[in-house]
Amino acid sequence: MRIVSLALLLMGILPAIAQDNIVHFSVWQPKPGQAASFEDGYHKHLQWHAANKDSWSWYGWYFISGPRDGQFIDATFGHSWSDFDHPVNPAGDGADNALHTEPFANFLKAYKAIRLPCSDPEDTVVLTSKFLRMLTIDVTDRPAAAQLIKRLLAGYRQKNLVDKALVYELVDGGPAGQITILLNGSSFQDLGKTATFAGDLLDLDRKTATAPGSRVPGPSAGTTPGPAVLAITAITAETLRFRRDMSRIP
Repeated sequence: MRIVSLALLLMGILPAIAQDNIVHFSVWQPKPGQAASFEDGYHKHLQWHAANKDSWSWYGWYFISGPRDGQFIDATFGHSWSDFDHPVNPAGDGADNALHTEPFANFLKAYKAIRLPCSDPEDTVVLTSKFLRMLTIDVTDRPAAAQLIKRLLAGYRQKNLVDKALVYELVDGGPAGQITILLNGSSFQDLGKTATFAGDLLDLDRKTATAPGSRVPGPSAGTTPGPAVLAITAITAETLRFRRDMSRIP
């Protein structure tokens, strides 16, 4: 686990954010031929966290599709910003990583995100599902994109196509405002229920942007509105497989 704390800075920028809705992600790329050694080292690193009485939960997944296929991602959920000012034994954590994980995998990035109001709360049922569909959404209009997601999720929930949906906005470590959706499934059949979610979201964005009285008005009354601007520019869909043996849930 890698923790880089920008809590004081971000608390100054985002003073109204509620507590206990921050998630921290870390991404690893096992070196060629070193995946088994990385997993063995990661198991030992989890043991280090247990021995140091770390109270945080850590969940781990492998990407099994998409541009990050083969990479490993871990996450710890449900934090306040102040939690990151007091991680368990940072020096020891770094030293154990240097011994057990870094020789066998390249640490790629760490980033933090805020859970949005349209999200379900995290729970172990969702986070320990066999699969998660991860949708990474690039946006030009963050509030409008969040409303589109809220609207589409309501429709999917009404049709019982979505069990739980976790929705986050990236605030540190990548494109600010980027939105991530996690949809859980116990099988590929379950994932198939949300297979068209990304396309449906893009369609809803186009319909909303071009509808009369859309969010892009004309330059003045009585003139023809200019071209509508989409709230969403791109969506990347990837699948994660949960690794219970590479997770620690105190």
